[in-house]
Amino acid sequence: MNKMFNQLLSIIESDEFKYKLNELNDNFFNLKQEIHIRNLLVELFNQKHKEQGERAIAEYRVNPNKNIRIDLALINKPLKERILIEFKYHFPEDRQIKRTKSLSRYFKERTECDYLISIICNDNEETRKDFENEWLIKNTIFANSYSKNPKWRKKIEEEFESLKSESKCLKPIEITVEKPFETTSLLYLRKEKIKQ
Repeated sequence: MNKMFNQLLSIIESDEFKYKLNELNDNFFNLKQEIHIRNLLVELFNQKHKEQGERAIAEYRVNPNKNIRIDLALINKPLKERILIEFKYHFPEDRQIKRTKSLSRYFKERTECDYLISIICNDNEETRKDFENEWLIKNTIFANSYSKNPKWRKKIEEEFESLKSESKCLKPIEITVEKPFETTSLLYLRKEKIKQ
């Protein structure tokens, strides 16, 4: 596996990332956090690696003549190497998750990407609704997108498994934060698509 991607994985698995994810979830509980998580990873990667000529860049343009941007690029300037990563953020009952093969189809269509990180956020629907009732005028749609049924997890794993000939699925990384209510995020990682 690529050295820079391994460095990113080390950040994702670190206590520092979990602590900052906890703060992020506490402050932005009412938003989908794809961009927030991506930006946090950019900050942490650059803090640790930019002095060695490596940098994380958000919204990286892959072609100066087209308006195609990739969520995250890891660039090694001395080696002239780049890794392109697309993020997706969902809840188990999102339409994109329920639709057959939507994540795998997305991954196949984004030929510019080297990796896909799919973040699935889930936990207790009632706890979230109670918290939202206390602070918001109207509840978000997120609590209704949670699922008590574990079948969604199997469906995601099967969908990624269907891409086996094109890429490799890494073991999901599970992170649970406690603020402002317990929330579990599962990060599914696909890597190294076979270039046509």
